[in-house]
Amino acid sequence: MQTYTDLRAPVVTWATPGLVAGAAFLGFEVAAGAFTTSPWAFPQSIVQTVGLGAPTGAFDLIQTALGSGIHLAFSVGLGLVFIALSRRLGLAGWRIFVAGALFTWAESAISIWLVLHSLFPATLPLLFAAVPFWASFVGRTGFGLVLAYVSRGRPC
Repeated sequence: MQTYTDLRAPVVTWATPGLVAGAAFLGFEVAAGAFTTSPWAFPQSIVQTVGLGAPTGAFDLIQTALGSGIHLAFSVGLGLVFIALSRRLGLAGWRIFVAGALFTWAESAISIWLVLHSLFPATLPLLFAAVPFWASFVGRTGFGLVLAYVSRGRPC
């Protein structure tokens, strides 16, 4: 019979890279927002883009918390996909970092242009206005690099 500790180890092993990378990305976007728009613009724009919150420039604790939670949940999911792909392809060394950046760029193109643009065309500009493009690009690239760093050497 498996115990709670036996089941927890694989969950932590597989979920940690996405969670750490997602937290780094979120932290960078909040910092970039603090200097360009507002610190809470990015997490709130996630909620507003998918229609779970009304657009506002003011701080909204519920939208900020919900946006952060949605962001981190998707980050864990993307981390799981990346770990599975990188293990399947046997990526190591510098190749896993290149793959991390390429994975994030491909995911960004798919999630923003194919999914969000198709499902939420009217509110997608809210996400684009949250932080400047350079901040989004650097944050997303950083997500991929942190994801690669934290996931390297993880057992399957």
